[in-house]
Amino acid sequence: MTTRTPISRRAFTRTALLGALAAAGLGSGTQHASALGLPGGADWLGAVDPQASLARLTLPGTHDTCSLYGGALTQTQTLALSDQLTAGVRFLDIRCRAIDGVLAIHHGPVFQKTFFGDVLNQCRAFLAAHPGETLLMRVKQEYSTVSDAEFGALFADYSRRWPGLFWTDDRIPRLGEVRGRVVLLADNAGLPGLRWGGPRTDIEDDYDIGTIFELNSRKWPEVSAHLTAARAATDPQRLFLTFTSSSGWGLWPRQAADAITPKLRGYLGGLDRTTRPVLGTVPTDFVTADLARSLYALNFGL
Repeated sequence: MTTRTPISRRAFTRTALLGALAAAGLGSGTQHASALGLPGGADWLGAVDPQASLARLTLPGTHDTCSLYGGALTQTQTLALSDQLTAGVRFLDIRCRAIDGVLAIHHGPVFQKTFFGDVLNQCRAFLAAHPGETLLMRVKQEYSTVSDAEFGALFADYSRRWPGLFWTDDRIPRLGEVRGRVVLLADNAGLPGLRWGGPRTDIEDDYDIGTIFELNSRKWPEVSAHLTAARAATDPQRLFLTFTSSSGWGLWPRQAADAITPKLRGYLGGLDRTTRPVLGTVPTDFVTADLARSLYALNFGL
């Protein structure tokens, strides 16, 4: 005769919780996910399947990540880098001016009161505190004209001084390969890494939008079409990046963001989240924690 060991209420509850996590695609080792809620912004990638390709996730990002200074024509963000990371932003758009043997962070001619080393220190500290996370970083030469070779040599010096921080293969990794690291998207021929504008990236970045009429008639249709194309894609080696940001003679960054963000929220609101639609990487201006959350929540069907 077979005897059954009675299961306690506590054990039953734990089993049910783990089952719910598994059904949601979350590992039993996840510390920050809840069967009934959403992981916090600082740790959400830690709750995602390590086998997932970075191309088949929805990643909140920022355009001109460090552009906090310069007035209405130049400023594109209000959250500092550390606050963006805590909010859930995982794509960084880093613009570097080569000057006097270092890389200074610029938006056009405006120095953003920080250097590339400061950016790397913040990324390293964040990843050390949140080892389940990864960051994608576009590095672009801005407001300087040194050769690609010289720019690449400057970057290589930083890479040596921050050993192990960058992942520089020219392919799109699975999440588990790059947890705790920065995936380099190389927007300069002197850099290693995944080639910006190469065959593995599909980029919408029509940024020169002069008026609200152009935003409505051109920019938003391009953004929404590109998001829809990302949803239809299946290739784990093709990274969709859709910039919602724009600026022009009669429509400055904050005005453009104020006009397009409600449209983006409307698009997100129209999705069937239970299907976990993949929008790819979505860099925005003037990101908020709420906007970042509404994007990364798609990865959990929420």
